[in-house]
Amino acid sequence: MSSVSIPRDALPKVIGHRGARGLAPENTLASIRTAKGIGCSWVEVDVMLTKDKVPVIHHDNTLDRCTNGRGNLWEFTVEEVEALDAGTHFNASFAGERIPRLTALLECCHNLSLGLNLEVKHLTVSAEHEPTPEEAAMEEELANVVCDTIEQCNVTPDELVFSSFSRVCIAVLRRRLPHFRCAFLVEHIPTDWAEFVDEHGCISLNFNHAMASREQIVECEKKMPLFSYTVNDSARAVELLSWGVSGVFTDFPHEIESAIFTASQQDRDAEEQDVGRETFIARERRLSDIVPPVVG
Repeated sequence: MSSVSIPRDALPKVIGHRGARGLAPENTLASIRTAKGIGCSWVEVDVMLTKDKVPVIHHDNTLDRCTNGRGNLWEFTVEEVEALDAGTHFNASFAGERIPRLTALLECCHNLSLGLNLEVKHLTVSAEHEPTPEEAAMEEELANVVCDTIEQCNVTPDELVFSSFSRVCIAVLRRRLPHFRCAFLVEHIPTDWAEFVDEHGCISLNFNHAMASREQIVECEKKMPLFSYTVNDSARAVELLSWGVSGVFTDFPHEIESAIFTASQQDRDAEEQDVGRETFIARERRLSDIVPPVVG
């Protein structure tokens, strides 16, 4: 399958992780609006299916961590999911915040002029596990429903990039919506990553920065754009970019954006100083050629 070409600077260097997860409850509309408020141009969220096959925005397989519910999300109907409190776990000021439907999330991002990285979730316990036949069937179903929703909502390819750990999901997404961009998500960089992204026309490799060496990053960057997650340390973000990483996903996009700007400004200042020093030396050399040395 041919890839969708993408300039390396087409996506920003900083993408808000689950909205702005460090400042608002993750994967909620409040988190999306917060991300926009602090200057994000792109955000990343996760999509899963409810029991009655409605795509909603949520990360974990279980509801326990981020809501007052208990159990696997796919065991509940959308009506039951929407009744849960998805805000209080973060802070009481967000009490009553709900798990949004994909349709509401798409509308919110469109109205805010936010680009969206939509992660189509894997159903395995670990991202690197091979899915069972049942899990693979659920992943295929999720990807197909997501494609249906994207088509029904008239989302355009410039507004959205898909990503997934699930090879099953990526195969469906690229077959159903080949004009949309799709990234391959990994924890450790697998040995067959280049073959897989080439076969399925992925536009970037998105990896866990804590699971890759500098040597791996430098080598992979020669072949395609890289994005890393979840980078919440400013110095680490600057370091990764200096190694050739195109961008980072972060819970604190305003802090990382500021650090990257400061580092780039310092680089420019250093370059100007170098240019000024070289100009001075060149001028002195020209003068020495014109003015004969004084012999005492």
